[in-house]
Order: sequence, then C-alpha cells, then structure tokens
Amino acid sequence: MHVTGSLVERCGHYTVILKYKDASDKRRQKWITTGIPTKNGKRKAEKRMAELIAEYSDAPMTEPSKMLLCDFIKDWVEVSEGRLSPPTYTSYESMLNKHIYPYFKEAKVLLINVTTDIIQKYYNSKLKDGLSSNSVLHHHELIRAAMQHAVKPPNRLIKANPCDDASKPKRTKYYGEFYTAEELQSLLSVARGEPIEVPIFLAAYFGLRRSEVLGLRWNALDLSGGMLKVKHKAVRAKKDGKMAIHTTDKLKTEASYRVLPLEQSLIDYLAKVKQRQGDNRKRNGDCHIHKYDDYVCVNELGDLIKPDYVTDKFGKILRQNELKHIRFQDLRHSCASLLLSLGYSMKEVQEWLGHSNYLTTANLYSHVDPRNKKSMIVGLADALGN
Repeated sequence: MHVTGSLVERCGHYTVILKYKDASDKRRQKWITTGIPTKNGKRKAEKRMAELIAEYSDAPMTEPSKMLLCDFIKDWVEVSEGRLSPPTYTSYESMLNKHIYPYFKEAKVLLINVTTDIIQKYYNSKLKDGLSSNSVLHHHELIRAAMQHAVKPPNRLIKANPCDDASKPKRTKYYGEFYTAEELQSLLSVARGEPIEVPIFLAAYFGLRRSEVLGLRWNALDLSGGMLKVKHKAVRAKKDGKMAIHTTDKLKTEASYRVLPLEQSLIDYLAKVKQRQGDNRKRNGDCHIHKYDDYVCVNELGDLIKPDYVTDKFGKILRQNELKHIRFQDLRHSCASLLLSLGYSMKEVQEWLGHSNYLTTANLYSHVDPRNKKSMIVGLADALGN
C-alpha cells in the first residue's frame, strides 16, 4: 500500500497525517499525535513520520468494512489530543478506557453496522450499572463527536450519526451541601496550620473553583491596592502521555476572568502567607523548589499543592474535627449561599463566581435565597392582614 505523510502543528506539538487509498480505492487519512514539541522538534518529527510511513506501508490499514466501532472511537480520541485541553483529553481517555472501549469491544460492533438502537443500549447499560445520567451524557457527547467525524468528509464511513436519534439521559441538577456562616467559621478555625489552610481560605472567601485557587499567583494579587485577579488555573491532567500538573491562562469561560476586592484582614493574612513562603525559601536553600515561586498555594518545599491532595486532605480535616461532610467544591457554593443571605442580588453573585450567564447562577442557587423567600412571606402576611 502506498502511504504518504505530512506534518501539522497542533497546540505546540507535531501531528502526522498519513494519506492512503483503501481497498475500495477511496482516499483516506489517519492522524497520529507524536507528542513532539514544535519548538526545535521538526527533525525528530520528520524522522517519526518516516517510521510511521514505513510501518503502515508494510501493514495495510484496516478496511472500513472491517473496522470495529471501539477502535474507531479510540483512534478519534487519540487524534483529538492536540486540539483538546489537557483536562478534557484526560476525561475523554478515562471514559474511553473504563467504559466505552471495553463495552463495544466485547460486543464486537463494526463501525458500518452501528445503529441508534446499539447506542441506546449502551446508554441504558451504563445507567443500569449505576452511572449518573450526567456521566452518561458525557459519554454521549464523546461518542457523538466521534461518529460525526465518521460522517463528515473525507471519511464518509457512515451515512448518518446514530447518536442524533438516541434518547440521551436528562441532565440532573446537583444540589451540594452548604455551610452556614457559623459552620464556615468553625472550618476556618480548624484549618489554621493545616497544609491546605490557604486553599480553604481562598475558596471560602472568594468562591473560587479548585483550579482557580491552585492557579492563583502573587502577580495577580495587588495587596496595596486591595485587588485579586482571577486569570490563571492549575489542574491535574495527562500531558505528553503522563499525568502532571497543567497550568494555563485559559479559564472555563470569558466570565471566569474577574477582579475581586480584598478586605484589610485578608490583605494582612495574605501578606503573612507571602512572608512565610519567603522564610521557607531561605530555610530550604538548595532543597527548595523554585518552579512555583509565584504561586500562592505551595507547600513548605515550594511545590504546588496538588488538586487530588486538596480533595483528600479536606475530607480528612472534616472527619477529624467532626464537621458536616461537604466537598471542597461546596465551599464555592457555601460562599454563594452566604452572599445571597447577606442581601446581595443573584446578578452580583453571578459576577462574583464568574458564571457565564445569569441562568447558571439562578438555577444553582434560587432554592437557597432565604432573603427573597423571607420578604415574600412577609409581604403575603401583610396582604392577608396577619
């Protein structure tokens, strides 16, 4: 089989595009992510492309009529690595390896034979296994995107997307636990001196997402001017084939970029945190990790506090102090609930949290707006003469 190749740049890395004709004399393409950085990596990428051309020239490509659905979806996920954010790609790969690939591999479904009924049975099976409807919706989004790739030119491997007519699960709202002002005060008290003290304080006071908390840098804090800028995040994701901490200026939505004020007690607290980090650098000497010198949430050795560690340690702190169980993410919800109870409008809370639209905030917190409900019952009582 005659195979040619070309290189394209995607998100700072080289991807090889192999071009060939299948058994039906139709032109096909196969995209293969190399993981080789575009910076000073062209020769290495060209060498890898030559190896792939030789490899695929000797080993014929799978004919579309014989391609398994699971293999096609797997190839699509691998090819998509360059255009997806590391967290999204990590999520896709996890769904694929844990659920989608094993299920369709065992079913031995061919790509050309996939139907809406087959896709529907997969959804039903996963719901029966105990996955939430929201989780299965994520599976639907992945499979649908892969099938759309099979429909579009130059592939045209199937005529229509079988996911379009499937009855996908309805998205369910998650109402997390909320801490009252008193419960938050108790938490902040017991958090003093804990390794994740700073992440807890930032999440409770500002309602930041975990990724925003860990991505906060000193250059985003103006202690003299009393301002905090949310403009960076840190997440755990697969990068170049390995799980690692990924830091980026690309936030969830445009609304996520926001400026929040600092009150004097918080300015004093953060100044002490900065001073403590400076003392640690001097004490540690050559043993100190300087990669994250500009980050606020680091441990005593200077390493960035890991997302999973925050989650695990937070649960342990609650158990050890016999506090009500909530998730770390629920500190964000608790902050929003407290702001509403203090009389701030839903619009103001939306901007504080960095939600992209008003409805997101309203849908999440309309049931925890005691201020509105209190005024409503007082108004009704007055109107009815009580």
